[in-house]
Amino acid sequence: MKVIQELHHFEDGLRPAQPSAAHSWDGKKWAPDAEKVALREQQEAERLYANIDAAADRARNALAGDPLKALEYAQAAADAQAFMDEGYPKKAVPLSVSAWVIKGRTARQAADQIIARAAQFNESLLTLRTLRLKAKEQIKVHIAKGKTDLANQVSADAIAAIRAVASDLAG
Repeated sequence: MKVIQELHHFEDGLRPAQPSAAHSWDGKKWAPDAEKVALREQQEAERLYANIDAAADRARNALAGDPLKALEYAQAAADAQAFMDEGYPKKAVPLSVSAWVIKGRTARQAADQIIARAAQFNESLLTLRTLRLKAKEQIKVHIAKGKTDLANQVSADAIAAIRAVASDLAG
């Protein structure tokens, strides 16, 4: 048994170095192992997806902050929209709108500003979603073709675009 182990170690020493973890020795040469390659590609795709999701999560958190605050803003937008739809009645200004009637703003101006800000916020959220999902699909296609360099570039570009959306709305 010891002789066999020594021969095995000797044979291993004659093999060329393993090109990557996705290769297996077929007795004569290192060959790509389809299962290992597929697993490695899937892991790379999942890593890139996670990076994009994390960037989108950070952007949404920067835009919306506390979930209860986001809920408060959504309610204010709904109240402002209802107020506008009713023709801005002076005797029926919702509390969420009247809270923004400061520094010389009228109830109408406050409602219009709340609605405009909500529309901008919703548009930014939709843009983030579109960027995130489009990038994931492109990554999937590039990974399937074995083009990890392009998949990584798509991820980097998407993350930069996501950050730009967040900074545009915050600014």
